[in-house]
Amino acid sequence: MTLLWTVALVAGIVVAAAASRRAVGAALVASAASGLPTAIVGLTVVAVGTDLPEIANSISAAIAGQGDLNVGNATGSAMTQVTLVLALLCLATPSLRADRFTVVAVGAGTVVVLLVDAWFVRDGLLSRPEGAALVTGWIAVVVLMVHFRSSMLGDEADVTGRMAGDVTGRDRRAAITSGSIAVAWLAVVAVAATVVVGSFVRITDALGVSPLIASAIVLALGTSLPELIVDLTAVGRGAVALAVGELFGSSLVDSSLALGIGPAIRSTVVSPSATAACLIAGAGVLGATVVAASRQVHRSSSAVPLLVVYAVATVLLVATVS
Repeated sequence: MTLLWTVALVAGIVVAAAASRRAVGAALVASAASGLPTAIVGLTVVAVGTDLPEIANSISAAIAGQGDLNVGNATGSAMTQVTLVLALLCLATPSLRADRFTVVAVGAGTVVVLLVDAWFVRDGLLSRPEGAALVTGWIAVVVLMVHFRSSMLGDEADVTGRMAGDVTGRDRRAAITSGSIAVAWLAVVAVAATVVVGSFVRITDALGVSPLIASAIVLALGTSLPELIVDLTAVGRGAVALAVGELFGSSLVDSSLALGIGPAIRSTVVSPSATAACLIAGAGVLGATVVAASRQVHRSSSAVPLLVVYAVATVLLVATVS
């Protein structure tokens, strides 16, 4: 029976990753047709789109009363994306350019959010107000970053190809059509995530493994597939700066929006080890931020310290939570 649940788990992750990529593609087409600013598209559509599995898992886990699964997956993904996935990108391209401002600002913000996460779960409960605070906090950070970037770079009128006022009726129809397609793929992600959560719970129960540590390591690897796929595609098309920025943006989404959206719907109980998981993830993100901000252009040599950070954080997680 465990084998069947494992097959269902893998199938759910693969479907969620594929559907997330489709949803992101359709959403980007809709954004381009509607003339939304590129800063908003990058910080919302791309980052949230690749984190759809974590967001859907958060909701499913909250409904199922699996608070540890939510905390483990969200914090583990936040750390995995800026360490292991970023290391793989460094190995995949000879020259990976990073925007230091984005790396430092978003990386530091994610560390702060993870500290807040640790404070929230210290009492063994992620309440609805705390979940709502994390979701609201992510929205506030995005608004502030878009405003600051627009003021600093003077790109208020910078949109995906044209001014917002130049959008035609054909563009609006294209935006509506693509938006509908994106919603349809989001529904597929939600269904796949429900299968993933259900399968994962049954597997951990059968094996006697802590859902927190298993979700922080194993499930986090699976739900980070969309980031890896999308960013490898971006690197292949020459958008290397976008890939690095998207990884740190997704890490922020994981630690705030993805972690909080489930408990905002239904309060969830978590184990005492959840605090340690948040703190270790925060340390991992901090280490990755230092490495990524140390130079503007990264090569394969940058993968080594990132992999070290990931390995050390994983060992600490196993030693602390087990």
